Amino acid sequence: MVDRIESTKTVMFVGDYFALTTTVILDEGLRYEDEEDEDFAIRIATVFLSEHYGFDDIDEKSNQIGIVDEDMP
Repeated sequence: MVDRIESTKTVMFVGDYFALTTTVILDEGLRYEDEEDEDFAIRIATVFLSEHYGFDDIDEKSNQIGIVDEDMP
């Protein structure tokens, strides 16, 4: 039996006084129809941070939100 490798993305939120990163698994069961990987990862990360840590409106408090390039040295 071969294990399935999950697709993951690391999302970074940057605000005036914080920088926060989290890695999420892109569970296809949660994806909206025609949703791009980056939008999906940001949405899942935002929901996770809100539900697990109580970070409300992290996306609105962030100046920049993006996917960390995994190919960076």
